[in-house]
Amino acid sequence: MTKNVIISLTGLQYVAEEEEAPIEVINFGQHYKRGDKHYLLYEETEETGKTTKCRIKVSEKELELQKSDSFGTRLLFLPGESYLTNYETPYGGLLVGVNTRTLEFYEEEDFLKTTLKYGLEINGEKTGDCTLVLKVQSCEQEAPM
Repeated sequence: MTKNVIISLTGLQYVAEEEEAPIEVINFGQHYKRGDKHYLLYEETEETGKTTKCRIKVSEKELELQKSDSFGTRLLFLPGESYLTNYETPYGGLLVGVNTRTLEFYEEEDFLKTTLKYGLEINGEKTGDCTLVLKVQSCEQEAPM
């Protein structure tokens, strides 16, 4: 895998047996590997123009998403385990829980793919079942950071 990568995150939520339209975010980023863990660094720009630094740490066993926004968002996905975090928004805090069911990890020389299936709870109430697909592809273009 090269240092410069294209990162694609696609999320899909199922609520009451209905599938919502997938949401996909694509960014240029940087990749490095330590031991068996891959680290991805990229920036997200909100509609307001505010930029947030993001880090994903992924391996065969777990995926961790961390955002350096003003609220310090962190989500941890470990198969067979639940994770609770306080998720602050401009309108107040939410208690978000993820119950990771499966994590599928696939790696080639210039490509990574991880698929997560998990249940999502907000303030103790189940809001749906979700799928998150992370794809990382080597590229020549340098990430604007």
